[in-house]
Amino acid sequence: MKRTILTATTALAFVGTAQAQMQMPPLTGLYGELGYTFLKVDALGTSGRPGAIRGVLGYEFHPMLAVEGFLGGGVQKDDRDILVNGVSNNVSFDAKALYGIWVRPKYAMNQFELFARLGWAHTKVNVEARPSGLNATQSDDDFSWGIGANYRFNRNFYAGIDWIRYSNQSDHKVDGLTLSVGYHW
Repeated sequence: MKRTILTATTALAFVGTAQAQMQMPPLTGLYGELGYTFLKVDALGTSGRPGAIRGVLGYEFHPMLAVEGFLGGGVQKDDRDILVNGVSNNVSFDAKALYGIWVRPKYAMNQFELFARLGWAHTKVNVEARPSGLNATQSDDDFSWGIGANYRFNRNFYAGIDWIRYSNQSDHKVDGLTLSVGYHW
C-alpha cells in the first residue's frame, strides 16, 4: 500500500514537472497584420474601387488598448467609363500611398475580439479621366476612424476584417474594407 502511494505521488510529481516545462511563454504585446484592402474612392463626381495591400504593426500597452502604425500601397487600379459634358471618358483610380497611426481600444470575448481604430492617416490617390484630361492627385492628412473584428485560431495567429474611413474631405473620400491575417508575438 505504501509502495502504491509512493509510486502514484512520484508519477504525479513528474507529470506536474513535465506540464510546467511545456507551458508557453507569455505574449510580448507586439503584433503584426498583413491584409488586402478593397478601397472606395469618391472623387471627380464618381467613385472607383482600387485595391491595396496594408501592413499594420502594433503594440498592446494594456489588454484593452493598443497603438498601431500602418503602411499601404495600391496594387490594383480601377477603371470606369463615365459621361463628362456628354463625352464618354475612362476614369482611372489608383491608390498611391496610405500611412498613419491609430489608437486601438478593444474588447475580447473568448476567441473573438471587437475593436475600433482612431487616429491620423495620410492618403495619396490619383484620379485621371481620359480623353478629357481631368487629373486629380489628392494627397491629404485627415482624422481616420473605423471598426473591426478578429478571430483567434490559437494564441498567436488570427484573421480579421475591418472598415476604415481614411480620408473625409469635401471633394473626395477614401474608405476601405480590409481582410487580414495577423501574428501576435
